[in-house]
Amino acid sequence: MVLGAAALGITPASANHSWGGYHWARTSNPLVLRVNGSLTGSWGTYVNTALNDWNQSTVLNFSPTTYASTSVSARKCNPITGQVLVCNSTYGQRGWLGIASIWLSGNHITKGTTKLNDTYFNMPQYNTSAWRQLVACQEVGHVFGLDHQDEDFNNANLGTCMDYTSNPSTNQHPNKHDYDQLLLIYAHLDSTSTATLGSPATNFGIREVGKPVPQSDEGVGDTMAEWGKPVRLDGKGRPDMFVRELPNHRKVVTHVLWAPDAKGHEAH
Repeated sequence: MVLGAAALGITPASANHSWGGYHWARTSNPLVLRVNGSLTGSWGTYVNTALNDWNQSTVLNFSPTTYASTSVSARKCNPITGQVLVCNSTYGQRGWLGIASIWLSGNHITKGTTKLNDTYFNMPQYNTSAWRQLVACQEVGHVFGLDHQDEDFNNANLGTCMDYTSNPSTNQHPNKHDYDQLLLIYAHLDSTSTATLGSPATNFGIREVGKPVPQSDEGVGDTMAEWGKPVRLDGKGRPDMFVRELPNHRKVVTHVLWAPDAKGHEAH
Protein backbone atom coordinates (compact mmCIF):
# COMPACT_ATOMS: atom_id res chain seq x y z
CA MET A 1 0.00 0.00 0.00
CA VAL A 2 1.29 3.46 -0.85
CA LEU A 3 1.30 5.73 2.20
CA GLY A 4 -0.07 9.25 1.96
CA ALA A 5 1.89 12.40 2.71
CA ALA A 6 0.21 12.88 6.10
CA ALA A 7 1.09 9.34 7.18
CA LEU A 8 4.73 9.84 6.21
CA GLY A 9 4.94 13.35 7.62
CA ILE A 10 6.24 14.66 4.29
CA THR A 11 4.98 17.00 1.60
CA PRO A 12 4.77 16.80 -2.20
CA ALA A 13 7.75 18.07 -4.17
CA SER A 14 8.12 21.83 -4.28
CA ALA A 15 8.71 23.84 -7.42
CA ASN A 16 12.32 24.42 -6.36
CA HIS A 17 14.49 23.20 -9.20
CA SER A 18 17.61 22.92 -7.04
CA TRP A 19 17.95 19.64 -5.15
CA GLY A 20 18.14 20.94 -1.59
CA GLY A 21 21.03 23.27 -2.39
CA TYR A 22 23.31 20.24 -2.79
CA HIS A 23 26.36 20.84 -4.98
CA TRP A 24 29.94 19.75 -5.59
CA ALA A 25 32.46 21.96 -3.81
CA ARG A 26 35.03 23.55 -6.10
CA THR A 27 37.40 26.51 -5.99
CA SER A 28 36.73 27.71 -9.55
CA ASN A 29 34.28 27.29 -12.39
CA PRO A 30 33.65 25.27 -14.41
CA LEU A 31 33.39 22.18 -12.21
CA VAL A 32 35.60 19.53 -13.83
CA LEU A 33 34.03 16.23 -12.85
CA ARG A 34 35.02 12.71 -13.76
CA VAL A 35 32.14 10.45 -14.81
CA ASN A 36 32.77 6.70 -14.94
CA GLY A 37 30.54 4.25 -16.76
CA SER A 38 29.98 0.61 -15.89
CA LEU A 39 27.75 0.26 -18.92
CA THR A 40 26.72 -2.37 -21.45
CA GLY A 41 24.73 -2.42 -24.66
CA SER A 42 23.67 0.95 -26.03
CA TRP A 43 23.80 2.79 -22.70
CA GLY A 44 27.21 4.32 -23.42
CA THR A 45 25.70 6.23 -26.34
CA TYR A 46 22.80 7.59 -24.28
CA VAL A 47 24.98 8.55 -21.33
CA ASN A 48 27.50 10.28 -23.60
CA THR A 49 24.67 12.21 -25.25
CA ALA A 50 23.45 13.28 -21.81
CA LEU A 51 26.94 14.38 -20.78
CA ASN A 52 27.36 16.34 -24.01
CA ASP A 53 24.03 18.03 -23.29
CA TRP A 54 24.96 18.93 -19.71
CA ASN A 55 28.38 20.06 -20.89
CA GLN A 56 26.65 22.98 -22.63
CA SER A 57 26.41 24.55 -19.18
CA THR A 58 29.18 27.05 -18.53
CA VAL A 59 29.64 25.74 -14.97
CA LEU A 60 30.18 22.06 -15.87
CA ASN A 61 33.03 20.50 -17.80
CA PHE A 62 33.31 16.92 -19.03
CA SER A 63 36.40 16.88 -21.21
CA PRO A 64 37.25 13.69 -23.13
CA THR A 65 39.61 12.75 -20.31
CA THR A 66 36.93 12.97 -17.61
CA TYR A 67 34.69 10.18 -18.90
CA ALA A 68 35.92 6.62 -18.84
CA SER A 69 34.60 3.10 -18.85
CA THR A 70 35.32 1.11 -15.72
CA SER A 71 35.15 -2.53 -14.74
CA VAL A 72 33.66 -1.93 -11.29
CA SER A 73 30.56 -3.96 -10.52
CA ALA A 74 27.45 -2.52 -12.17
CA ARG A 75 25.30 -4.69 -9.93
CA LYS A 76 26.69 -3.15 -6.73
CA CYS A 77 27.46 0.27 -8.26
CA ASN A 78 29.55 1.20 -5.23
CA PRO A 79 30.37 4.93 -5.33
CA ILE A 80 33.80 6.36 -6.15
CA THR A 81 34.97 9.16 -3.89
CA GLY A 82 35.03 12.50 -5.68
CA GLN A 83 33.51 11.12 -8.87
CA VAL A 84 30.31 9.92 -10.54
CA LEU A 85 29.57 6.32 -11.48
CA VAL A 86 26.79 5.41 -13.94
CA CYS A 87 25.70 1.76 -14.02
CA ASN A 88 23.17 -0.41 -15.78
CA SER A 89 21.99 -3.89 -14.86
CA THR A 90 18.84 -5.96 -14.44
CA TYR A 91 18.04 -4.71 -10.95
CA GLY A 92 14.64 -6.46 -10.89
CA GLN A 93 10.97 -5.59 -11.09
CA ARG A 94 11.19 -3.00 -8.32
CA GLY A 95 8.97 -0.44 -10.02
CA TRP A 96 11.76 2.01 -10.88
CA LEU A 97 13.42 2.93 -14.16
CA GLY A 98 16.38 4.79 -12.69
CA ILE A 99 17.76 6.08 -9.40
CA ALA A 100 20.36 8.73 -8.61
CA SER A 101 22.17 8.88 -5.27
CA ILE A 102 24.50 11.50 -3.83
CA TRP A 103 26.69 11.18 -0.74
CA LEU A 104 26.82 14.38 1.27
CA SER A 105 29.05 16.14 3.75
CA GLY A 106 26.91 19.07 4.77
CA ASN A 107 25.50 20.38 1.49
CA HIS A 108 28.53 19.26 -0.52
CA ILE A 109 28.30 16.24 -2.79
CA THR A 110 31.28 13.94 -2.28
CA LYS A 111 30.32 11.13 -4.68
CA GLY A 112 27.36 10.12 -6.82
CA THR A 113 25.87 7.14 -8.61
CA THR A 114 23.20 6.57 -11.23
CA LYS A 115 21.56 3.18 -11.80
CA LEU A 116 19.60 2.34 -14.96
CA ASN A 117 17.27 -0.64 -14.57
CA ASP A 118 17.49 -2.97 -17.58
CA THR A 119 14.70 -5.14 -16.20
CA TYR A 120 12.37 -2.45 -17.57
CA PHE A 121 14.46 -1.29 -20.50
CA ASN A 122 14.37 -4.84 -21.86
CA MET A 123 10.55 -4.52 -22.08
CA PRO A 124 9.09 -3.21 -25.37
CA GLN A 125 7.30 -0.38 -23.56
CA TYR A 126 10.56 1.18 -22.33
CA ASN A 127 13.10 -0.20 -24.79
CA THR A 128 12.96 2.96 -26.91
CA SER A 129 15.47 5.69 -27.62
CA ALA A 130 13.16 8.29 -26.07
CA TRP A 131 12.80 6.52 -22.72
CA ARG A 132 16.47 5.60 -22.51
CA GLN A 133 17.59 9.15 -23.29
CA LEU A 134 15.17 10.78 -20.84
CA VAL A 135 16.21 8.53 -17.96
CA ALA A 136 19.95 8.79 -18.68
CA CYS A 137 19.70 12.58 -18.89
CA GLN A 138 17.53 12.98 -15.79
CA GLU A 139 19.44 10.65 -13.48
CA VAL A 140 22.80 12.14 -14.47
CA GLY A 141 21.34 15.62 -14.01
CA HIS A 142 20.45 14.80 -10.42
CA VAL A 143 24.07 14.14 -9.44
CA PHE A 144 24.93 17.77 -10.26
CA GLY A 145 22.33 19.01 -7.76
CA LEU A 146 19.28 19.44 -10.00
CA ASP A 147 15.74 18.53 -9.02
CA HIS A 148 12.73 18.07 -11.31
CA GLN A 149 10.98 21.00 -12.92
CA ASP A 150 7.60 19.26 -12.64
CA GLU A 151 6.39 15.97 -11.14
CA ASP A 152 2.89 15.72 -12.62
CA PHE A 153 2.94 12.91 -15.17
CA ASN A 154 -0.20 14.29 -16.86
CA ASN A 155 0.99 17.87 -17.45
CA ALA A 156 2.14 18.96 -20.89
CA ASN A 157 5.82 18.24 -21.48
CA LEU A 158 8.16 21.10 -20.55
CA GLY A 159 10.79 20.11 -23.11
CA THR A 160 13.33 18.98 -20.51
CA CYS A 161 14.52 15.63 -19.21
CA MET A 162 14.04 17.01 -15.68
CA ASP A 163 10.25 16.74 -16.14
CA TYR A 164 8.12 13.72 -15.21
CA THR A 165 6.12 12.42 -18.14
CA SER A 166 4.31 9.40 -19.52
CA ASN A 167 5.46 10.34 -23.03
CA PRO A 168 9.17 11.20 -23.25
CA SER A 169 9.10 12.21 -26.92
CA THR A 170 10.02 15.86 -26.25
CA ASN A 171 11.65 15.44 -22.82
CA GLN A 172 15.02 13.94 -23.69
CA HIS A 173 17.45 16.84 -23.17
CA PRO A 174 17.98 19.78 -20.77
CA ASN A 175 16.37 23.13 -21.52
CA LYS A 176 17.38 26.71 -20.77
CA HIS A 177 15.78 26.62 -17.33
CA ASP A 178 18.07 23.71 -16.37
CA TYR A 179 21.15 25.64 -17.44
CA ASP A 180 19.94 28.76 -15.62
CA GLN A 181 19.41 26.71 -12.45
CA LEU A 182 22.93 25.28 -12.68
CA LEU A 183 24.26 28.85 -12.87
CA LEU A 184 22.44 29.64 -9.62
CA ILE A 185 23.58 26.44 -7.89
CA TYR A 186 27.23 27.07 -8.78
CA ALA A 187 27.19 30.86 -8.52
CA HIS A 188 29.45 30.85 -5.44
CA LEU A 189 32.88 29.27 -5.02
CA ASP A 190 34.14 27.11 -2.16
CA SER A 191 37.43 27.01 -0.30
CA THR A 192 38.00 23.36 -1.24
CA SER A 193 36.95 20.82 -3.85
CA THR A 194 35.11 17.52 -3.43
CA ALA A 195 35.75 16.41 -7.04
CA THR A 196 38.81 14.35 -8.02
CA LEU A 197 40.14 13.25 -11.41
CA GLY A 198 42.24 10.31 -10.26
CA SER A 199 41.85 6.83 -11.70
CA PRO A 200 38.90 4.95 -10.21
CA ALA A 201 41.29 2.14 -9.35
CA THR A 202 42.87 4.37 -6.72
CA ASN A 203 39.55 5.52 -5.27
CA PHE A 204 37.29 2.51 -5.48
CA GLY A 205 36.98 -0.20 -2.86
CA ILE A 206 39.93 0.79 -0.68
CA ARG A 207 39.64 -1.48 2.36
CA GLU A 208 41.51 -4.24 4.16
CA VAL A 209 41.41 -7.65 2.51
CA GLY A 210 38.67 -9.77 4.06
CA LYS A 211 36.97 -6.78 5.67
CA PRO A 212 33.49 -5.62 4.57
CA VAL A 213 33.06 -2.49 2.50
CA PRO A 214 32.41 0.44 4.85
CA GLN A 215 28.74 1.46 4.88
CA SER A 216 29.58 4.86 3.41
CA ASP A 217 31.26 3.13 0.42
CA GLU A 218 28.40 0.76 -0.38
CA GLY A 219 25.96 1.28 -3.22
CA VAL A 220 22.45 2.24 -2.19
CA GLY A 221 20.84 -1.08 -3.10
CA ASP A 222 17.82 -1.76 -5.27
CA THR A 223 14.87 -1.61 -2.86
CA MET A 224 13.03 1.00 -0.80
CA ALA A 225 14.10 -0.74 2.40
CA GLU A 226 17.75 0.04 1.52
CA TRP A 227 17.30 3.71 0.62
CA GLY A 228 16.51 5.06 4.07
CA LYS A 229 13.66 7.28 5.16
CA PRO A 230 11.18 8.56 2.54
CA VAL A 231 11.01 12.35 2.69
CA ARG A 232 9.00 13.35 -0.38
CA LEU A 233 6.25 12.17 -2.73
CA ASP A 234 5.94 12.45 -6.50
CA GLY A 235 2.86 13.63 -8.37
CA LYS A 236 1.25 10.20 -8.01
CA GLY A 237 1.75 10.06 -4.26
CA ARG A 238 4.71 7.66 -4.37
CA PRO A 239 7.84 8.23 -2.25
CA ASP A 240 10.49 9.45 -4.68
CA MET A 241 13.21 10.83 -2.40
CA PHE A 242 14.92 9.01 0.46
CA VAL A 243 17.58 9.88 3.03
CA ARG A 244 19.87 7.37 4.75
CA GLU A 245 21.96 8.64 7.63
CA LEU A 246 25.61 7.57 7.76
CA PRO A 247 28.27 7.78 10.48
CA ASN A 248 30.07 11.08 11.15
CA HIS A 249 27.05 13.24 10.30
CA ARG A 250 27.06 12.21 6.66
CA LYS A 251 24.16 10.97 4.59
CA VAL A 252 23.17 9.62 1.20
CA VAL A 253 20.12 10.99 -0.60
CA THR A 254 18.40 9.04 -3.38
CA HIS A 255 16.03 10.22 -6.11
CA VAL A 256 13.79 7.53 -7.62
CA LEU A 257 12.16 7.68 -11.06
CA TRP A 258 9.25 5.27 -10.87
CA ALA A 259 7.80 3.78 -14.03
CA PRO A 260 4.60 5.75 -14.79
CA ASP A 261 2.33 2.77 -14.07
CA ALA A 262 4.24 1.48 -11.02
CA LYS A 263 2.49 1.63 -7.68
CA GLY A 264 5.63 2.61 -5.77
CA HIS A 265 5.63 -0.32 -3.37
CA GLU A 266 7.15 -3.05 -5.56
CA ALA A 267 10.54 -2.33 -4.00
CA HIS A 268 9.59 -3.64 -0.55
